[in-house]
Amino acid sequence: MTKPDPIENWQVSHLIAQTPESLLEIFSKLEAPSPGELVGEYAGLDNFGRTEESFKAALERVQGGKGWTWLGKAFPGTEGEESSGYNRVVNDDHHVARRDRYGIAFGDSPIDGKPSLLLKYSDFDNPAGQIGLLDEIRKVNDRLFIGTGRPNEGTGEVSFFFLVGPATPFIGVDDPNSELLVPVEEAH
Repeated sequence: MTKPDPIENWQVSHLIAQTPESLLEIFSKLEAPSPGELVGEYAGLDNFGRTEESFKAALERVQGGKGWTWLGKAFPGTEGEESSGYNRVVNDDHHVARRDRYGIAFGDSPIDGKPSLLLKYSDFDNPAGQIGLLDEIRKVNDRLFIGTGRPNEGTGEVSFFFLVGPATPFIGVDDPNSELLVPVEEAH
């Protein structure tokens, strides 16, 4: 009888093999990363699931940028006020863009009430912010993190993604003045 791999040895393949229900159970048992732990650009993999329906939904998420495909997320190594990260995406011409920003803060999970690293897209003016996408990150091991994504500020249907390190350096968004929310008083 073989023993299961301890979670500190897990790789993406261990997570991809899970059902959505078991991923949620695993997520709920994990802790948030430590402050400053996520630094740099991490490779990202969406969970395509095991059914044609889940595969189609995941493919739409990954290719949701009108010709752009998701590569991963980036973190500056700080959380809280004024801290933001971004997504890396690539187009058919192999141009990598750094955009689709999110605010980064620790908070209580809408899923289970436990501490999570929250990625709040509505802090910025981008398509994910317009649907109120809220991602949560928990640590599987030093090289692997599991994330959930839910629209409507974390109350919509859950999807899963995985972040894999080691990370490459944090570069910053292509246009620091893009995606900024216009304050209400300036909009009039």
